[in-house]
Formats: sequence, C-alpha cells, structure tokens
Amino acid sequence: MNPHTPYKLAGRLLIALTAISSLFFMAACGSSNSLVPPNNNGFTNGNLSGTYVLSISGTDITADTFSFFAIVGTITADGNGNITGGTVDINDPDLGGTGVFLAQTVSANTYNISPDGRGTGTLVTPVATFGLDFVLTSGGHGLITRFDGGGSGSGTLDLQGSATQSSLASLAFSLSGANAGVNPAGDVGTVGAFTLNTSTGLVTTGIQDFNFDNSSAGLTGLPIATTSSLVLTSGTNGTAALTTSGPFGSLAFDVWVIDSTHLKLIETDTSSGLALSGDAFTQQTSFTAGQLAFTVGGADVDGDPVAAGGFVTTDVNGDLSAGLEDYNNAGTPGTVQPFTGNCNTFAGGRCQLALTAFTNGLAVNLEFAAYPSSGGVLLLEDDSAGILQGAAFAQTATSFTVPGDFGLNLSGANPDGEVDDIAQFNATTAVAPSTNMTGLLDENNIGNPTLSDLALSGYYTPDPTADGRGSITVPNIGTNIGTLNLEYYVVDASTVVFIDVDSNANNAPQVAVGTFQVQSSSQSGVKAQSHMAMVHPLVRPHGAFRRK
Repeated sequence: MNPHTPYKLAGRLLIALTAISSLFFMAACGSSNSLVPPNNNGFTNGNLSGTYVLSISGTDITADTFSFFAIVGTITADGNGNITGGTVDINDPDLGGTGVFLAQTVSANTYNISPDGRGTGTLVTPVATFGLDFVLTSGGHGLITRFDGGGSGSGTLDLQGSATQSSLASLAFSLSGANAGVNPAGDVGTVGAFTLNTSTGLVTTGIQDFNFDNSSAGLTGLPIATTSSLVLTSGTNGTAALTTSGPFGSLAFDVWVIDSTHLKLIETDTSSGLALSGDAFTQQTSFTAGQLAFTVGGADVDGDPVAAGGFVTTDVNGDLSAGLEDYNNAGTPGTVQPFTGNCNTFAGGRCQLALTAFTNGLAVNLEFAAYPSSGGVLLLEDDSAGILQGAAFAQTATSFTVPGDFGLNLSGANPDGEVDDIAQFNATTAVAPSTNMTGLLDENNIGNPTLSDLALSGYYTPDPTADGRGSITVPNIGTNIGTLNLEYYVVDASTVVFIDVDSNANNAPQVAVGTFQVQSSSQSGVKAQSHMAMVHPLVRPHGAFRRK
C-alpha cells in the first residue's frame, strides 16, 4: 500500500462515480436474493468470441485505505467459455510499489454467460485477481463492473478492430482519475484535443483543460506542446505523451485501439502523481445542431456527490437554448427549466461554454470546457464551483425501442460508498404504473457483500411531451438502498443515458450516472454502441455523505 495515497474513511464514507471506460468478468461469490430466472434472450457463451478491449476504473479498498484504480488492455475469448489470454495495464497505488503495472499477462480462465446476456468470470494477472460481472448488448459490446470484495468500478468491453497512423489526424479526449501524490488524494479530470502529423504521430497543435480537486483555477486552455505525440506501434496499440505548461508536466499513456475513431488510454508514468484513464475520439469542429441529451457527474466544491442530466437545443456554434436539467446533490434532487448557454470562444475544437441557471445544487451558472467529437461533446467543468465531467450526445430519437431487451450499467455513490450495478431487463409497451420492465440486477456496494440475481420489477414513464425524457421506478429491490429511481434521456432508439435521483426524502440517497442499451444476441462481432463517451466521473471520500 502506498502511504502517500490513503483515502480516509469518515463515518459512513463517500466514494464513487468512476469513469466508464471498462473491463470484463467476475469470480466473486455473490449472494443471490431471487428465485426469478433470467430472461431467455438467446445469449450463450458463443456471443463472446474474439479479442476485446476492456477498460474499467473505480475504487480499490484495503482496510480503511482507498485508491483509484484503472485497468485497460485486451482479453481473448474462444466462444466456448474460455479466456485464452490477453494483456492489460493496471494503475493502482493500493497494489504497492509504483502502482503502475504494465503489460500484465492475463492467465487462462473461464467465463459463463446466461440467456439474458449477463456473464461472470475472473480476470487473473500476476499482480492481482479481479472478479467482475458484465452484460452483453451484442457480440461486440458489453457493460462491466468489478465484482469482488476488494473494490468496485465500472467500464466497457468492445470487440477490437484496428487503426493506422495515417487515420489518426485529429482527436478529442476525456480522462479522469485521481492525484495520488497528495493526501487525501484529489479528483482529477481532463479534456482536450490535438491534431497529429499523420506520418510521425507528433502533435502539431493542441489544447487541454484540467480540473483538480474541484477547481480549474489556472488549469484551463493550456497549449499542448509540439513535442507531444500519439504513436501506434501496431494496428492495435501504441503510446502517447501529452505535455502542457501546467503543474502536471508530461503525462505518458499506453494506447489501446478499438478502431480508427475510438481509442482507450491509461496513464503509465510514475512522476506526475496522477492516475488517469479514458477515451479518445475523432475530433469534430462544430456541434451537431438540434437537441442534445447529456449526463455529467462528480462533486460540488464541498465534495458532496453530484449527478445531472437532461436535454438542450444547440446550434452548430454551441449556443444553447430551451434546456432542462435534473440534478441530484447528495440525495437532494431538483429540476431546472429552462437553462441556456453560450460558447464564448470556439477555437482548436474547444468551446468555452458559459451556462445560465445550470446548477450543481450548490452553485449556479457553471462553466465547462466542451470538445465536440464522434463520441459526443466531451464536457469538463472548468470553474471553481466543483468538478463535473461527462458528455452530451446528438439526440436522434425521443423514445427507446419497445418491446425490447436492454443491458444496464450504473456507477455512483450512496452512504455506504461506491456502488456499481449491472442489470438486464425486458421492457414492454404496457403503460405505467403497470409493471412494464422485468429482469435481474447485480450490485457491488464497496465494503459490503456483492449481491447477484436481484429481481428487478418496475415501470418506465415517458414525459407527456415527446422530448426523450422519462422516469424509471423500481419500488422494491434487494439492493443496499432498497429502491431504484432514475431520470432517463433517450439518445437514439437503442441508447439511453440516466441519472439516479434516489433521495434523502426516502432515507435512501444515491447519486449515480449510467446507461442502458438495446440487446441483440444475433449481432455477433458487431461493435454496437462503442462510440459513446459514457464517463462515470469521480467522487472521492472527501467526507461523509451528508444528509441534507
């Protein structure tokens, strides 16, 4: 354990909302509280076949010490229930030494997928073994949580394609993690964009923003030095180095290719004091005009957990109107309508977005650095009122497909700490409050036993107006808080993002962000929903989860 990076327990501790950036499998002995069989949607072990890029991030726990962890790399599955190999990088100060463990060989192991697409397995490396739990949406994509007593986190799993250096001309990125060099460790988020020399991989121009421990003071609009680079060593991986004039100097990363428009990054240096991971997407130079659906998560300036989501209308310049925001600050939810915003400057693919009436529940009129990309508009709060990070997506539908089958991932915080859920449900066309969604949910609430096969029975209710917004109510479920109340926002007919609005009023506060996505067991080898920057931002245990 690294003595310079303890996260202190303060009563009923707060931990949570870590980045959805991704991983795979489970071996923990979870306890089952349901005799409900899984939905039979046709999934088998054969739906997982090939080499997959996995990434996951969250919180590791040893006694009363917590550290951010990230794992990014590849695993190979044979379609018959066997993991035949793989290579991953691990950044986890709780594992001792420098906390950075590169090119770790994944040992042969097994996995099992139930008919509803949920699966279990074990990720075994020389430095640690991780139990995880996942749900497939197709043969090419899945949502994953860590599922053991040593920590919790969330992420994704994507069938790997390839890229060439010449295909990587301009990228926008979103990374999140912690500053392990201070005590207690501080949340860190960063977004940016750069153009590359497509022959050498050297950065020709770029800009980057940071938010460290709930403030961006002096950390906005930093030029990325032309000595920086992103170089592929093969069609499937490479390295990157990003240098700015800020206090963090040069940051080094391993790069894992999903395809030419989507890369995964994990920090590999030991000198900056940071531990970061996340995504890079093809950069775009303007917003997609129309309605955006968004979620962001993180903390206010006092360290209380915050999630916000909603919709807003934009033009190509990033000027916003007619916005609606739902938020949850430490179990106190609310709604703001309308909010507006303006891009004060738009240069180098970066918009300085000033919002009016948008709130984190404590402060209003927040500001964000915004970078349009093929993975959505990447967002990072860059004022001194807290840290929120996430993405906004061009909305192409105002309802999700029903009847339909869906895989779900949630990552957040409640009074017992970080919580990560994997679920599968089938939705019908029945009208609420009649039950119109049924399935099973698995939960890892850090420090508590893992729970599996919890009966999920509830109802979704779209807004009366066709705006893509709605609510989900699960009145009773065997999770740590006993209920599940979500506000959701449709991105397209198969992809929905949401925030958790469980509140102090029910004596069961929970703050979280997540997504649910349409399943198709017939889509083997299809990289569905991989191009999406679902960031599960960071909320670290700065103090107790205050009941306001």
